[in-house]
Amino acid sequence: MRFTSIAASIFALAITAVLPVYAEQTPQAAAQSAEQQEKTITVNDAWSRELPPTAPVGAVFLHIENHSALPDRLISANSSIAEVTELHAHIHEGDVMRMVKVEAIDIPAHSQLTLEPGGYHIMLIDLQKPLVAGEQLPLTLQFEQAGTFDLIVEIKNSDAGTSAEQQHMDHAEHSHH
Repeated sequence: MRFTSIAASIFALAITAVLPVYAEQTPQAAAQSAEQQEKTITVNDAWSRELPPTAPVGAVFLHIENHSALPDRLISANSSIAEVTELHAHIHEGDVMRMVKVEAIDIPAHSQLTLEPGGYHIMLIDLQKPLVAGEQLPLTLQFEQAGTFDLIVEIKNSDAGTSAEQQHMDHAEHSHH
């Protein structure tokens, strides 16, 4: 009888140890994991500024939140409205602010980052059609960990988000490099 109690206890311990592993492999757990991954990064307030019809380039600005305990990186962007889409930043060199292409934009764990005029932004190069206020454009973002996000970007009138500093940073003067 004592042997039966020991065997039953060992069996119960074995089942208890195996159940959490099995639970993680169920379709329901996999769906919950995918849902949690989707929520690790949120992107909102995506906008672009209306430009003259002949402008060859434009820019997209947005807000990113990383809800994860792990850092992530925005590694690329793509839009059917532009021949080329690049990640850019502004850097100060002496008294001059210069726009440069960057390979990725780091999003630290539990942080927020706003891509805005005068800072990080997404360049739309060789526009295929004009950016007109009230219209929208499609944008796909690729994050290293969180994956792909498809967005709709609102095009605002040219007064949106302007300041004295931003007005002298005319993206129409940017040439593709």
